[in-house]
Amino acid sequence: MNISSLYYKHILNISIILLISILIPTFSFSQGTTSNVHFYSNALKMERNVQIYLPEGYNEQDSIRYPVITYLHGAGQNSTSESGLINILNDLIGSSTISPVIVVKPDGRAGPWDRSYFTNSELYGNFEDFIVYDLVEFIDSAYNTIASRDKRAIMGWSMGGYGAMKCALKHPDIYCGVVSYSGMLDMIMCSQYVPFILTENGGAPVSVYAPNAGTWSYGAFAIAGAFSPNLDNPPYFVDFPLDSMGNWIDSVWSRWSVQNCPSLARSISKEDDLAIYFDCGKQDETLAYAFNTSFADSLDKLGLTYEFQSYTGGHYDRNTRYPIGLRFLDSVMNTKVGILDKETTRLATYCLSQNYPNPFNPQTRIKYELPQAGKVVLKVYNIVGQEICTLVDEVKPAGLFEVLWDGRDNASQRIASGVYLYRIEAPGPSTGSGQGFVQTRKMLLLQ
Repeated sequence: MNISSLYYKHILNISIILLISILIPTFSFSQGTTSNVHFYSNALKMERNVQIYLPEGYNEQDSIRYPVITYLHGAGQNSTSESGLINILNDLIGSSTISPVIVVKPDGRAGPWDRSYFTNSELYGNFEDFIVYDLVEFIDSAYNTIASRDKRAIMGWSMGGYGAMKCALKHPDIYCGVVSYSGMLDMIMCSQYVPFILTENGGAPVSVYAPNAGTWSYGAFAIAGAFSPNLDNPPYFVDFPLDSMGNWIDSVWSRWSVQNCPSLARSISKEDDLAIYFDCGKQDETLAYAFNTSFADSLDKLGLTYEFQSYTGGHYDRNTRYPIGLRFLDSVMNTKVGILDKETTRLATYCLSQNYPNPFNPQTRIKYELPQAGKVVLKVYNIVGQEICTLVDEVKPAGLFEVLWDGRDNASQRIASGVYLYRIEAPGPSTGSGQGFVQTRKMLLLQ
């Protein structure tokens, strides 16, 4: 090979590297802020800790307001737990997978067993009212929130998964959507624990059940503290749900059933428009999988719409599940026009979000925001500027929208793997070209 050939080969390699660096989609990661605050809860008659996540760009001095998600933690945790959730929020918001959102993590601990099940209890305190009323009022008064049911959702893991589902089912006027990870969503399935509880307490007939007999007994007493407290029954001040032979005590179960999610779901109608998502691993170590499948069966019988996902994994695989639930709630809260300041009912800015997933095969979703009605044109181009297809070409009202593109569907030409551009044109502030709002993003198709 002569020097001239080597030179041109070197130039070609450099050109390819530069082209790849330009074409491969870029992913930005935001850096939200967290702060640990406290406020006085009228329901609990005490100060309670709350961790607040504010997305990057949040400024209390401006008029932009944000949706809110309340996150309820698991047993033995507190408001500062789940740091992995914060990293996930930064990644999802930074890549425009979800819109910026405020996330609130209240402390749900209560003595004597360090868990409240986010339920009103004579023994623990009124934790449901703390979450649904006091916390919502505090957050809406102290932060730039969209103080609307359509922009407020709740989610939780384990104990918090139950608490989130319970609060949403009881208060669909407060929350538009709910996500539960590995929650105890049908308490009748606590019957799975009975053999373990009997063994821990010496076998049937049991003379006295004790919370320190073992893990399963401890957990049962903690739930009883939420559902069947009895301040006249020392030393544990609960009515335990099992008799000496391990059978359910009907009078106690009737109190538990009042707080049971299948019972609460009976009061929900399709008109409540509550978006429900829950998931659980098939190998859940706490046996929560049966709680979730049983709850799904109950929703089927009631004719309610929901999304349930089972997966291969256990109780503690939540970090891999958080993105799924957050995307679910984002899609729910951003299907309607929100209020971004006190004077207007319009969105404040135009936005074309990064497609998700990206890279994709073969389908991807593209979101865009319009603060005013007008003609919208959204098209896909290949990297040399040839038009591939038109996704939108019509007048749209103000709001948030999502369109699905399937790389397999194109009559004019075969869609090959590679980088594609999607471009939106809408009436709005001119970018200098006189065309109004125009924005282009890149996406990568891997066939």
